[in-house]
Amino acid sequence: MRQYIQHTRKIIGVGPNFKAFRAEKGITHTDDPFLFFKSPESLTMEENIYLSPLLTEFICEVEMAVVIGKEAKSIAEQDVPSIVAGYAIVNDMTASAHFDTGRFKMFDQLTPIGELTDVEDPTNVDLEMWVNGEMIQKDNTQNMLFSAHWIVSHISRMATLCKGDIILTGTPAKPLNCRIGDVIELRSPQLGNRKHVIHRGL
Repeated sequence: MRQYIQHTRKIIGVGPNFKAFRAEKGITHTDDPFLFFKSPESLTMEENIYLSPLLTEFICEVEMAVVIGKEAKSIAEQDVPSIVAGYAIVNDMTASAHFDTGRFKMFDQLTPIGELTDVEDPTNVDLEMWVNGEMIQKDNTQNMLFSAHWIVSHISRMATLCKGDIILTGTPAKPLNCRIGDVIELRSPQLGNRKHVIHRGL
């Protein structure tokens, strides 16, 4: 993974994509998904995560990430596997107190990510998030409205995708507001597991 994230220029995330989460939010439209950017500095593979003291509230969200392996523009959905380096489990953290200021995704270390993994079928990946030993989220990517490959194709029509770019494909229902000191465990039989502890940084 590190050989790819050292080249990451952009991280693009997708808003509510799991059907249960969309229902939870009362979202009924099925047109283009909501997209957002995160900075490469938000990526971390460390177990100990140090967040800005400006972060008073933050939401943790387990997701499947798609890691781009080579440059592509306007790629067809069926050709997406040819540009994918692999997949990873990721915590797409959100600074929930900063929604109104537009800063909700821009802080350092808000994207703890796992190892790069080959996945036979990205439309059938189990995802779980545990916080302090309690299971909070559980779903399977077959319950996404927009598939991972469709999302990559869709984004490539707007922006050139480069080696190391990362696409975050959406979180299951019931993401959780977490606190300093919480222990977050992301689990997936297909993607592997990732554990991290949240600390207050400088």
